[in-house]
Amino acid sequence: MKILARQLAIDMYNCKPEKIVNIDLLSVALKNTLHKVGLTVLEMNIKRVEQDHFIVFIPLMEGHFTTHIYSTLRYVAIDLFICNQDSSSEKAVRALRKVIKPEKIKITYLCRGDFGTISDMKPHIKVRTAPLRRIQNTGVKVIHLLPGRKFVKKLRRKNKQNIEN
Repeated sequence: MKILARQLAIDMYNCKPEKIVNIDLLSVALKNTLHKVGLTVLEMNIKRVEQDHFIVFIPLMEGHFTTHIYSTLRYVAIDLFICNQDSSSEKAVRALRKVIKPEKIKITYLCRGDFGTISDMKPHIKVRTAPLRRIQNTGVKVIHLLPGRKFVKKLRRKNKQNIEN
């Protein structure tokens, strides 16, 4: 399969706070890590969105590297886009993991620019519909969860008495 690029969406949870609080140290570590795995860093941009939310954008000769750092949540979201089919993206993930030290990591791989057959290029859409009966039954369940049936009966009696008076 011939592709134009490989994209990795990396979610890092419960990262070591001392690794992600100082954005200047982290950005230098990220730049050095990318260089060690064979990626050419062109420049680096750091933006503070909120008190605890930073964005680091690093354009690469081979693609780009973007990360969102949420220090109070101890969460880091990384987007690594590499325009080289033969690049070792797994090597980059291992190196980034050593720098940020998350307890849990989730990686999503995307092959970008896959010019396979025409059927491969069509978007896949899934639509789920619920039967009307299921929706009606849900409404009944919600009524039963209200603050007691006796309470609802009392309200009905009061309304009935107010109408009669």
